[in-house]
Amino acid sequence: MYKCTGSTLVIKGKCNSIVLDNCKKCALVFDDVISSCEIINCQSTQVQVNGKCPTVSIDKTDGCQVYLSKVSVSCEIVSAKSSEMNICVPKGTDGEFSEHPVPEQFKTMWNGKQLVTTASDLNL
Repeated sequence: MYKCTGSTLVIKGKCNSIVLDNCKKCALVFDDVISSCEIINCQSTQVQVNGKCPTVSIDKTDGCQVYLSKVSVSCEIVSAKSSEMNICVPKGTDGEFSEHPVPEQFKTMWNGKQLVTTASDLNL
């Protein structure tokens, strides 16, 4: 999906990969993806995973809400140059989600052997 505004894309069944690029105020709902779901250069985007998704990549995006299914909670989230990212995971069986912010600020220190990077305390 490229350069869309205020759109919702629903993908039924299984697909290889999904890319949202340069979209604003858009929503994506999909069942299963084999490779990854990528959100690039987007603003105010919502993504809902109903089935399996091994990787969600968020790059140069401001405002991204990702709802994971129970079978996708082990999904790898990769982000770069992005802000206002939240990952929502299912809580219980009543369809409620708990929201968890993805850290935007990091602290890197030299430990005598290598650089060690951790999420900044300001993220908590």
